[in-house]
Amino acid sequence: MRKFAILTAAFLSLGVLGLSACGFTPMHSPQALSFDGAQPLQMITVDMKDGKDVNDKEAGFFVLQRLRDRVGTNSGKYTLTVTPSWRRGRLGISANDVASRYDGTVTANYTLTETKTGNILDRGRVTAVSTFAASSDPYGVIASNDNAIQTTAAEAADRLIIKLAGYFSDLKDAPEAE
Repeated sequence: MRKFAILTAAFLSLGVLGLSACGFTPMHSPQALSFDGAQPLQMITVDMKDGKDVNDKEAGFFVLQRLRDRVGTNSGKYTLTVTPSWRRGRLGISANDVASRYDGTVTANYTLTETKTGNILDRGRVTAVSTFAASSDPYGVIASNDNAIQTTAAEAADRLIIKLAGYFSDLKDAPEAE
C-alpha cells in the first residue's frame, strides 16, 4: 500500500511539472486574464435588456445576478449588453395530450462594446437547456419551471463568461499589429 502511495505522489508530481513546462495556464487564472495590468472581465459593465414577458425578465434577472457574482459590478472600459429570452417546450406528450416533461431554454444574445467609443468588439449568442419533469400538481409545474429558469440562466451566464474569456484570451494571443 505504501508503494502505491509513493508511486501516486511521484506520478502527480511529474504531471504537474509536465503541465507547467508546456506553458499551460488555466483560463480563469489571474495570469491568463491579465491584460495591460488589469483583468478584462473585471472591466465590464453589464447592461441587461428587458425581455418580452415575465419569464424573459426573470431569466434576465438570474443571468445578471450570476454575471455580477462572477465579474462584479463595474463601470469599466467595456459594456456587455445582454438580451435574454426563455422558452419552454413540451416533451413526452401522453395519449391525452398532456406533457410529462418540459424542455426549458435560456438564450442570451450579447454584444460587447468599448464604452468610450461604442465600437462593437464581439457579439454572439449562448444557449443553455434544462429538462424537467411535469408533475400532476399545477403548482409543482410552476415550481419546476421557476427552478429551471434559475438553473438554466446561471448556466447561460457561465457560458457567456467562457465566451468572453475566450475572446480576451484570443486578443491577448494575437500578434501585435505593426
